[in-house]
Amino acid sequence: MLISRNASSILVGASAVVLLSLTPTNPVQAFTSTSPQVHCRHSSFRASAKPPPFLCASGSPESDASSAIRYLVSIPVEELLPSQDVLLIIDELLQSKSLIDDSEALFVKNWDSIEKRLRDETRSVKALVGDETTNRILRSVGNIDGYDGDAVRSFLSSDAINKLFSKLLFDGIVEFFDQIDVFGRIISGLPIIGPIRNQIRDEAKRNLDRTVRPLIQGFLKSYTSIAVGQASDFVMSPANRKMFGQANQKLVASILDRPVNTLLPPGDMASQLIVDVFEYVRNVETEDLRQYVEFVYGYVGNKSIERAVDVERVLEASPTLKRTVDNVWSRATSGGNAESDENAP
Repeated sequence: MLISRNASSILVGASAVVLLSLTPTNPVQAFTSTSPQVHCRHSSFRASAKPPPFLCASGSPESDASSAIRYLVSIPVEELLPSQDVLLIIDELLQSKSLIDDSEALFVKNWDSIEKRLRDETRSVKALVGDETTNRILRSVGNIDGYDGDAVRSFLSSDAINKLFSKLLFDGIVEFFDQIDVFGRIISGLPIIGPIRNQIRDEAKRNLDRTVRPLIQGFLKSYTSIAVGQASDFVMSPANRKMFGQANQKLVASILDRPVNTLLPPGDMASQLIVDVFEYVRNVETEDLRQYVEFVYGYVGNKSIERAVDVERVLEASPTLKRTVDNVWSRATSGGNAESDENAP
């Protein structure tokens, strides 16, 4: 991939940590001087371009790590990784069929291992997350304030729901007429006339099914649209929100009470999903993904990570996290031979 000089300068900062593990010598020395003064030696930066702070000399690995983090979180996404470079990267990866095949094999291997452990897990989700977390989840679910009207109407007006409503209404009508025939039910229990009556009833029902069922179903098909509208209004009514909130709680509670191994997809559904995903990756074109990349960059391209998360305050609030970051940086910049802070004298 051909990357512009300006883009490569920016990507140097983002890929420095990766490159550190590939070089035989201490990579920080290649970019910095041992002088306590800040002095940048990387030649790919133009005089007008400001290099990343961690490519300049600093006093300690800790300050280098902090400088690298500050730099990465302060640079807009478009400047750190231009959208055109993202498309080029995607195109190059999609061209490597062997990489896709090997990635699929590795993913399937890892998923099989995870799935095997999950299928042996008999504890419920509630037991794993605890009673307090479970109660918080259920309260949040119960407090959901209504539903999206368009989504509800779209779901209820689907063919599957229409057929369900029609079947329920028809079966209800048939059952109603059968239940109100009290005299006939009494006769059915008599020793001689009862079987004769039942035979007549069954034959009459078959004839009615052939003649009346289509008429009833035709009526119900047209009435179902009215029923769907009424059902939608019932679901969306503010007066019923509490009732549906309780229904949501009951649904989520039933899921949380189930063992983890019962929540996994049945049979080879998960494996087939993996196959379908990688089949899509093999056949997708880079141009098909361009609009998605442009959509995402339209929202976040001119923004940096620090717009969403104050990383520096997070590190200040957690000395353990900061020490871990410094330790990882120290190990990376020393080829993995640095001692951890816990083992340091």
